[in-house]
Amino acid sequence: MGEILTPELSAKVVVYLEVADQKYDMAEVSEKAKADFKANHKEKLNDIKVYVKPEDGKAYYTANGGNISGSVAL
Repeated sequence: MGEILTPELSAKVVVYLEVADQKYDMAEVSEKAKADFKANHKEKLNDIKVYVKPEDGKAYYTANGGNISGSVAL
Protein backbone atom coordinates (compact mmCIF):
# COMPACT_ATOMS: atom_id res chain seq x y z
CA MET A 1 0.00 0.00 0.00
CA GLY A 2 1.48 3.39 -0.99
CA GLU A 3 1.88 6.24 1.43
CA ILE A 4 -0.18 9.35 0.79
CA LEU A 5 1.71 12.55 1.52
CA THR A 6 -0.25 15.43 2.91
CA PRO A 7 0.97 18.96 2.16
CA GLU A 8 2.52 19.10 5.63
CA LEU A 9 4.62 15.98 5.05
CA SER A 10 5.80 17.03 1.61
CA ALA A 11 6.74 20.57 2.65
CA LYS A 12 10.22 21.77 1.77
CA VAL A 13 12.63 21.64 4.71
CA VAL A 14 15.64 23.97 4.94
CA VAL A 15 18.27 23.22 7.58
CA TYR A 16 20.80 25.83 8.71
CA LEU A 17 23.72 25.41 11.08
CA GLU A 18 24.55 28.53 13.06
CA VAL A 19 27.93 28.70 14.79
CA ALA A 20 29.81 31.76 16.05
CA ASP A 21 27.71 34.28 14.10
CA GLN A 22 28.02 32.23 10.90
CA LYS A 23 25.06 30.60 9.15
CA TYR A 24 25.50 27.61 6.85
CA ASP A 25 22.79 26.21 4.56
CA MET A 26 23.14 22.42 4.81
CA ALA A 27 21.59 21.81 1.37
CA GLU A 28 24.16 24.16 -0.17
CA VAL A 29 27.00 22.42 1.68
CA SER A 30 25.72 19.02 0.48
CA GLU A 31 25.55 20.25 -3.13
CA LYS A 32 29.13 21.57 -2.88
CA ALA A 33 30.30 18.15 -1.67
CA LYS A 34 28.51 16.37 -4.54
CA ALA A 35 29.94 18.84 -7.07
CA ASP A 36 33.45 18.32 -5.67
CA PHE A 37 33.03 14.56 -5.97
CA LYS A 38 31.87 14.85 -9.59
CA ALA A 39 34.72 17.22 -10.47
CA ASN A 40 37.40 14.98 -8.98
CA HIS A 41 36.23 11.41 -9.51
CA LYS A 42 35.09 9.39 -12.51
CA GLU A 43 33.06 6.90 -10.47
CA LYS A 44 29.29 7.09 -10.20
CA LEU A 45 28.18 8.67 -6.92
CA ASN A 46 26.21 6.02 -5.01
CA ASP A 47 26.12 7.59 -1.56
CA ILE A 48 27.72 10.49 0.28
CA LYS A 49 28.05 11.45 3.94
CA VAL A 50 28.91 15.04 4.77
CA TYR A 51 30.55 16.11 8.04
CA VAL A 52 30.45 19.85 8.73
CA LYS A 53 33.34 21.20 10.77
CA PRO A 54 32.87 24.98 11.15
CA GLU A 55 36.03 25.39 13.21
CA ASP A 56 38.01 24.26 10.14
CA GLY A 57 35.83 26.26 7.74
CA LYS A 58 35.25 23.01 5.83
CA ALA A 59 32.83 20.20 5.21
CA TYR A 60 34.44 16.80 4.81
CA TYR A 61 32.77 13.97 2.94
CA THR A 62 33.06 10.28 2.34
CA ALA A 63 31.43 8.69 -0.67
CA ASN A 64 30.63 5.28 -2.09
CA GLY A 65 30.76 3.36 1.15
CA GLY A 66 33.62 5.44 2.56
CA ASN A 67 36.06 4.47 -0.21
CA ILE A 68 36.44 8.07 -1.42
CA SER A 69 36.90 11.20 0.67
CA GLY A 70 37.30 14.91 0.13
CA SER A 71 36.48 18.32 1.52
CA VAL A 72 34.97 21.64 0.48
CA ALA A 73 35.12 25.14 1.94
CA LEU A 74 32.05 26.29 3.80
